Amino acid sequence: MAVIAALEQEAHGLVSRMPRSETVGPRLSVWEGGGLVVVVAGVGKVAAAMAAQFVCDVFKPRCVVAIGLAGALEENSRPGQVIVATGAAQHDFDARPLTPARGIIPGLEIAVMHADSSVAEKLLIAAQLESKHARTGIVVSGDQIITSAKVRDALAHEFADALCVDMETAAVAQVALRNSVPWSALRVTSDSADETFDLRGVLGFGVSTAADLFERIIQSVVDEL
Repeated sequence: MAVIAALEQEAHGLVSRMPRSETVGPRLSVWEGGGLVVVVAGVGKVAAAMAAQFVCDVFKPRCVVAIGLAGALEENSRPGQVIVATGAAQHDFDARPLTPARGIIPGLEIAVMHADSSVAEKLLIAAQLESKHARTGIVVSGDQIITSAKVRDALAHEFADALCVDMETAAVAQVALRNSVPWSALRVTSDSADETFDLRGVLGFGVSTAADLFERIIQSVVDEL
């Protein structure tokens, strides 16, 4: 099982007791042990895609799971909602007129890339044991941190089934699908994707709360996945 995070703060709980991998990646931090590979990729879709392809090529994982913080798309949402991805889309991808609509990826001919149902189900069961705020839904990704209620609400309108927004999940999903590797994502909302965004608070929440949630959930399913 391979886990990909953007920031070490998000993976802190998982890697604190794992040995560093001897495998050298392209500017990637890699830990390996106990049937688990954890990669800290860096922020954004390109970094996530590079890490996902590296993981697929080198480690041949049974599945890939993206983890990390996310902005909630529901107004007045409190931090700490656990979201297991059933699908992902790139909200900033527009290949028209090559495609008939915004978001559709040439070659895949879809906008929403569906997660593996078995992987998502196992993650959800584990997440529900750790949090009463665990849900499944669509994650939308783009190369920007959303800090505007107007932009957030437009995304929520355009992607009606989406629960949160991040910068990496859809990239990991696309690489996993292209490599025929089952995937899902585990996201914890850290903010409301509006003008109240506070970077120090978000990163502090990642270290103090979200990282421990990721660790407990992933460790509980690693043998099954």
